[in-house]
Amino acid sequence: MNTYQKENSAKYLYDISKGIALLTIVKPLWSNGSNILGIAFGIIATLVFFGWGYIIDGGRKDANNV
Repeated sequence: MNTYQKENSAKYLYDISKGIALLTIVKPLWSNGSNILGIAFGIIATLVFFGWGYIIDGGRKDANNV
Protein backbone atom coordinates (compact mmCIF):
# COMPACT_ATOMS: atom_id res chain seq x y z
CA MET A 1 0.00 0.00 0.00
CA ASN A 2 1.44 3.36 -0.92
CA THR A 3 1.09 6.55 1.11
CA TYR A 4 -1.92 7.81 -0.85
CA GLN A 5 -3.80 4.54 -0.34
CA LYS A 6 -2.99 4.53 3.37
CA GLU A 7 -4.29 8.07 3.77
CA ASN A 8 -7.50 7.25 1.90
CA SER A 9 -8.03 4.06 3.89
CA ALA A 10 -7.52 5.90 7.18
CA LYS A 11 -9.97 8.63 6.14
CA TYR A 12 -12.51 5.99 5.12
CA LEU A 13 -12.23 4.22 8.48
CA TYR A 14 -12.57 7.55 10.32
CA ASP A 15 -15.75 8.23 8.33
CA ILE A 16 -17.10 4.74 9.09
CA SER A 17 -16.50 5.34 12.81
CA LYS A 18 -18.40 8.64 12.61
CA GLY A 19 -21.31 6.93 10.87
CA ILE A 20 -21.44 4.16 13.45
CA ALA A 21 -21.34 6.74 16.24
CA LEU A 22 -24.25 8.65 14.70
CA LEU A 23 -26.42 5.59 14.13
CA THR A 24 -25.73 3.67 17.32
CA ILE A 25 -24.96 6.33 19.93
CA VAL A 26 -26.42 9.72 18.99
CA LYS A 27 -29.67 8.57 17.37
CA PRO A 28 -30.80 6.30 20.27
CA LEU A 29 -29.98 9.03 22.79
CA TRP A 30 -31.93 11.55 20.70
CA SER A 31 -35.02 9.35 20.43
CA ASN A 32 -37.10 8.05 23.31
CA GLY A 33 -35.92 4.43 23.31
CA SER A 34 -32.30 4.12 24.33
CA ASN A 35 -30.90 0.59 24.39
CA ILE A 36 -27.86 0.41 26.69
CA LEU A 37 -26.50 -2.72 24.99
CA GLY A 38 -26.78 -1.08 21.55
CA ILE A 39 -25.08 2.07 22.79
CA ALA A 40 -22.27 0.02 24.35
CA PHE A 41 -21.82 -1.89 21.07
CA GLY A 42 -21.77 1.43 19.20
CA ILE A 43 -19.08 2.85 21.45
CA ILE A 44 -16.93 -0.25 21.05
CA ALA A 45 -17.41 -0.39 17.26
CA THR A 46 -16.67 3.34 16.94
CA LEU A 47 -13.44 2.97 18.92
CA VAL A 48 -12.40 -0.11 16.92
CA PHE A 49 -12.82 1.59 13.54
CA PHE A 50 -11.24 4.83 14.76
CA GLY A 51 -8.30 2.88 16.21
CA TRP A 52 -7.90 0.90 13.01
CA GLY A 53 -7.79 4.14 11.02
CA TYR A 54 -5.27 5.59 13.45
CA ILE A 55 -3.06 2.53 13.13
CA ILE A 56 -3.21 2.67 9.32
CA ASP A 57 -2.50 6.38 9.48
CA GLY A 58 0.59 5.30 11.38
CA GLY A 59 0.86 8.25 13.70
CA ARG A 60 3.32 9.65 11.19
CA LYS A 61 5.44 12.41 12.66
CA ASP A 62 7.36 14.40 10.12
CA ALA A 63 7.80 18.07 9.24
CA ASN A 64 4.59 18.21 7.19
CA ASN A 65 2.35 16.36 9.64
CA VAL A 66 2.85 18.04 13.00
